[in-house]
Amino acid sequence: MKIFLPIFLAICAIAQTNAQPAIDPGDTIKTVTLSDTIMQAAIDRVGDFYAVTSSGQIQRFDKDGKLTLSYQAEEIPTVFDPRDGARLFVYYRADQHYEFLTPSFQPIVSYKVDPAFAIQPWLICPSGEYKLWILDKADHSLKKIDVKTAEVEIEVVIDPALIQNTQAFTSMREYQNFVFLLDPSEGIHIFNSLGKHIKTIAAPGVRSFNFLGEEMYYLRRGTLEFFNLFSAESRQLQVDPKYTDALLTDERMILFTPEKIDIYPFRP
Repeated sequence: MKIFLPIFLAICAIAQTNAQPAIDPGDTIKTVTLSDTIMQAAIDRVGDFYAVTSSGQIQRFDKDGKLTLSYQAEEIPTVFDPRDGARLFVYYRADQHYEFLTPSFQPIVSYKVDPAFAIQPWLICPSGEYKLWILDKADHSLKKIDVKTAEVEIEVVIDPALIQNTQAFTSMREYQNFVFLLDPSEGIHIFNSLGKHIKTIAAPGVRSFNFLGEEMYYLRRGTLEFFNLFSAESRQLQVDPKYTDALLTDERMILFTPEKIDIYPFRP
């Protein structure tokens, strides 16, 4: 933990390198065309990727773009996190319930959020196997809950100067014991394992972010931006501005438009 804090605080001072072309359009492995608009994209640790569409379908593809499973969700999930591919996480804000699913999308467990933990749970993300981070719209608090013991481990009220409108946040993830909150109008807010805000990466216009090894990355205006969480180095890769989202593995770059997915070979 002590290693990361000064690194994140130094991110603003890092000189960025010139963006380099990331792909050759002639190298496309496959293009997948969907009949529905892609609302969310996600990837699991195995390298399978997922597209959540406007009709509530969640489609899973292997690294080469082969459709391996299609699941009709009850509605568009507020949060969909496939994690390691063995225990998928889904949260529905409308009725404040979350589920863990098998790789074939069969429910393992399903719970409503206890009002004792959060009155208006805006976003939820998993932390390990039995814990959750919850962003509560009612009091602008960030809480870590142990589901097995029904205990609140951490509870902090986010500084009003930082969060004036909880509804602005569209995504929350935990990675390397840090919590990341996305506000598309501002960028990515970073909190430590105790819920303390330590840094905001200014990136207005970003739709999502992900992680590959030691790096966090996101796509903005035709540029893939990378931040190394250990060395604090940054780099950029250029892609066609038509793409709205990107997912990466050690072998593939998966680029999204609202209704198409292009898959390219990739080496980090």
